[in-house]
Amino acid sequence: MYISDIVGNVTPDKNPEFRIQNVSIGEIDAECEDFRISEELDSDCLSDSLRVVGQLNPVILLERSAGPVVVCGFRRLAALRRLGVCTVTARFLNDEDRRATQPFELALRDNLAHRDLSPLEQSRVLVKLRDICGIPTERLIGEYLPLLGLPPRKNVLFAYLALYAAQPELRRLFKAEALTLASLERLSKLSENEQKNFAGLMTVVRLSASLQKKTLDLLDDLAGMNRASFIAPLDNPEISKFLSDAKLSSFQKGEQLYDALYRLRNPLLTRAETAFIALRKRLGLPGSIRLLPPPYFETTVLRVEFEAASPEKFRELAAALQKAADSPELPRMFATKQLFIPDTEVE
Repeated sequence: MYISDIVGNVTPDKNPEFRIQNVSIGEIDAECEDFRISEELDSDCLSDSLRVVGQLNPVILLERSAGPVVVCGFRRLAALRRLGVCTVTARFLNDEDRRATQPFELALRDNLAHRDLSPLEQSRVLVKLRDICGIPTERLIGEYLPLLGLPPRKNVLFAYLALYAAQPELRRLFKAEALTLASLERLSKLSENEQKNFAGLMTVVRLSASLQKKTLDLLDDLAGMNRASFIAPLDNPEISKFLSDAKLSSFQKGEQLYDALYRLRNPLLTRAETAFIALRKRLGLPGSIRLLPPPYFETTVLRVEFEAASPEKFRELAAALQKAADSPELPRMFATKQLFIPDTEVE
């Protein structure tokens, strides 16, 4: 059975309370997406189904002066257009339907009845409930967040409302799982230009979820410290150099990006860490002995860690520590404040 078999055999319903009829697809206002919920309209699975068995369910339309608009069935209609079908079977909402419920509420319930909505679709729903249906904040939180499977909290509502403002480039990265939901929420609050520039960066680098948060924190800090735009540090020559290095993988570039931003954010601390590592190397300790500085070099206390599986190994490591204790480099490692001074950097 083909689409034409089903569509061609449907006759207009004479009952005005429940009007179903064939409609020319060209008569439907394709520009109006007031009631659209689906993030993606292209579906190969749906197209295949329509091609083989035809249209089983009518799309739901609402009459308007500019022509009928779609309430439910955006994906079905898009698939029919791709298949070159000229007419669609549609049910028109009657006056009673309009009084009983908002058309968007009908579209929402229809979608929730057969699938889970993605975070971007949830954000679309909440924005339209607020802007088109005029649903107040309290009702969005108390009624619609639970309906969407979200916690009924104000911060959750505002976070999902913000997602709708994200640029298409960032939304695509989120759908490709290159951005976390938390990252997308933060980025959606930036200017359009900043969002596009960061999206361009994320096509070159790959950051894990934890590294995304740390990287965004560093960019926030640098923007505040330098009174510059969020993306200004990305123009640093050091960063530009490794981002264009074809030998590095996207994950390697992501790690180097974080390291470079960390150095820009903490120049003195980075200098101290570099000097400490160089001094530790000069002590000649074996790799099984870990000599660790205090966090942020706020004290002069060093920590030594090692493991020995036998008395012989213990004596070997103890001898290595004794040799390091006699090294002239050891006192310099305890002078942590001097490690922050450029003149005392270790070459």
